[in-house]
Amino acid sequence: MERFVRTRDDLMLWTESFGRSADPAILLVMGGPAQGITWPDALCRMLADSGYRVVRYDHRDVGLSTKTDSRLSCYDLSTLAGDAADVITGLGLASAHVVGQSAGGIVAQLLALEEPSLVRSLVLLSCSPDANGDVHLPPLTGLPGPERPLLDHVAALNDNPPTTRAARVAAAVRGWRVLVGAGAPFSETYWRDLVERSMRREAGSDLGSNHLRALDRTPPLTARIGAIRVPALVVHGRRDTVFPLAHGETLAREIAAARLVVVDELGHIFPPQWCPLVHGLVTRHLREAGAHPAGQVRSPGAGGTSDRRGATAADVPPAAL
Repeated sequence: MERFVRTRDDLMLWTESFGRSADPAILLVMGGPAQGITWPDALCRMLADSGYRVVRYDHRDVGLSTKTDSRLSCYDLSTLAGDAADVITGLGLASAHVVGQSAGGIVAQLLALEEPSLVRSLVLLSCSPDANGDVHLPPLTGLPGPERPLLDHVAALNDNPPTTRAARVAAAVRGWRVLVGAGAPFSETYWRDLVERSMRREAGSDLGSNHLRALDRTPPLTARIGAIRVPALVVHGRRDTVFPLAHGETLAREIAAARLVVVDELGHIFPPQWCPLVHGLVTRHLREAGAHPAGQVRSPGAGGTSDRRGATAADVPPAAL
């Protein structure tokens, strides 16, 4: 079911819900300027069939949500965390398990820090505590920056910007190929369809650069995330060229109740063929998170329940692959 939710600063955000309204909620937070429909329909339905109300949404300046004046927009990711909070409360939910992808995972971290009563648990996919909108700027905390495949793709776009719709579609598909990575399956038809569907929903408006500037305005969270008190699952690809593995390892080390799963062949974005894998990881984490009510996880220094076990896709039951 699709519905628009009003934010605290009077913008309208597009949302779509799957599953029964009475089931525990999962809020899916996509990264950067990517639209909510980037979360695969199949994953949303799998999670709903497992007994969850699944919500995906478009950030401000993205998809069907309100577009702001790019000359006046000066928000950071805390603003987007406020939007996520408004989605939860605007849909009449008391709280949600929050699954964040890439920069959406940074939004999820901020939501857990700034609106802790709304967050039951976290799943952080291909995420970081420190990121920049400009891929050429190194993270302030010394974490490794993006790797050559992404840098080469950005350089090619800067050298030869696409000027027609067909060229923009082709460039976007190439970008998704870089993000999925060489080790994972890539369906050009699927990603082309997603790009074309996203362009139709944007209706000629492209304010994604506002999200990149929001990243640049957001200070590193490394020193803050130790205050997160909900169970967190960190899933990171060994082949991530945007946030190399050290980013995920840092999250798992600094968040008090975090567990790290490393997927050997995963790049930065999981392909739709791996929805069963993501579904298995998320639902297992949510079942385990039920044993840790929000606010009751102690810090590692206090003898807390942190489990930072490294793992690979081999730890996931074969049926999930």
